[in-house]
Amino acid sequence: MNELSLFTGAGGGLLGTKLLGWKAIGYVEKEPYCQKVIRQRIADGILDAAPIFGDIRKFISEGYSASYTGLVDVITGGFPCQPFSVAGKQRGADDERNMWPATNEVIRIVKPRFVLLENVPGVREYLPVVIRDLRRCGYEVRHPLQLGADDVGAPHRRKRAWILAHDAKQVDGECHAKAVQRQIQQSGICSSTADVADTISDGRTTRRKNDGEYDGAIINTDGQYISDAETKRLEGQDAAGNTCTDGRPLQYSGRHRWPVEPDVGRVAHGVASRVDRLKAIGNGQVPAVVAAAWRILTA
Repeated sequence: MNELSLFTGAGGGLLGTKLLGWKAIGYVEKEPYCQKVIRQRIADGILDAAPIFGDIRKFISEGYSASYTGLVDVITGGFPCQPFSVAGKQRGADDERNMWPATNEVIRIVKPRFVLLENVPGVREYLPVVIRDLRRCGYEVRHPLQLGADDVGAPHRRKRAWILAHDAKQVDGECHAKAVQRQIQQSGICSSTADVADTISDGRTTRRKNDGEYDGAIINTDGQYISDAETKRLEGQDAAGNTCTDGRPLQYSGRHRWPVEPDVGRVAHGVASRVDRLKAIGNGQVPAVVAAAWRILTA
């Protein structure tokens, strides 16, 4: 499938969609360091050759987004989490860094078949707005899923909320998402995360309150609703990623543990672009989680 990547970062999410066999036809990323990484990975042959755009607002205002109308199968994006993270003030819509309106505008203009979004669990309070806007654009939305690196065997949590939306139109009585999932299963792509798919959510569409609005709940891989307190606890682990703020040890649900990476240090001196690298790592997505989230939400 052809992918338009928003808020691409250093490309962790793109490595995940590469596992799914997708082709990137555009990157939208404003950070100069991340743009440099993308260009180098294109030169290396790891990422697809495609235009790299800067600020998403200029991507819209200068007409570039309109040039992608009808060419994109899936838009992916982890719109900035700062307005929603428990580490910040959680100002949501009142935060000038909130790029969901711009993200939604790109979706409205480009009209992809699918939308795959990622953000911190703290976005739950803002999810009713996201779900509402996607529905107004003609999309059906699967129940948001919480999935982290520990769910695919990594020794850290990195919990994230994942949202899948697909064109409300049906093909032969079957939604596009299920059709694509069947193709993935038949091709054997991403067998390394098949164990995660064994614990998929029940696939319910977004839960609504009596007034017809989405209530902001997120489910985990067992189909259980996650409380506000648990959301904050999961985001509140210490800087080393070893324990949560309440003192409880982290639990890893993956069947296979990843080895610790001794060469990834945070106190090195004299390393080129060290601050930019750490920022990119902190904002990045774990490739195996991206692929697993897609498999689970399209099951």
